[in-house]
Amino acid sequence: MDAIENILSRKSVREFSDKEISEKDLKTILTAGMSGPSAVNMRPFEFIVTRKKALLEQIAEANGPYSGPLKLANVGIIVCGDIDKAYLGKEGYWIIDSTIAAQNMILAANALGIGSVWLGTYPEKAKYTAIQKLFSLSNHVIPLGTLAFGYPLDNKREVRDLYEDEKVHLDKW
Repeated sequence: MDAIENILSRKSVREFSDKEISEKDLKTILTAGMSGPSAVNMRPFEFIVTRKKALLEQIAEANGPYSGPLKLANVGIIVCGDIDKAYLGKEGYWIIDSTIAAQNMILAANALGIGSVWLGTYPEKAKYTAIQKLFSLSNHVIPLGTLAFGYPLDNKREVRDLYEDEKVHLDKW
């Protein structure tokens, strides 16, 4: 699959089969996450990875009512940002760098035929502090979002055209 088809066919998957994601594919997904650009190459992202069903359920509970797909996922990855490792210790940089890492993992999974869904955590303080507590994270390590991965029950892949001309402003607003 070429890169453009991968991007245009990516969709949020919330129902997964029981098929297990191989360690090789999981490493590919994580490698893709670590391969994106980051401000001054500081790479402030960190990942908590689990396959344990009981832990996936605890994460889903901590992350709120829309996190049900985690309970069905084969793998969950919490994408965190370490403020102390971010360029200039600035909030915006760890958020951008960690979001790029998450998107790369989602696209890598799609290229491998693995479905995923982004479950937002930050900036909702109740969510990110609950996950910090669950994993005994330091205050400078902030959970940005949780990614649920698994093979989709609905294995349809379609390229979607979501282009909207009115969102493009040439030379002026």
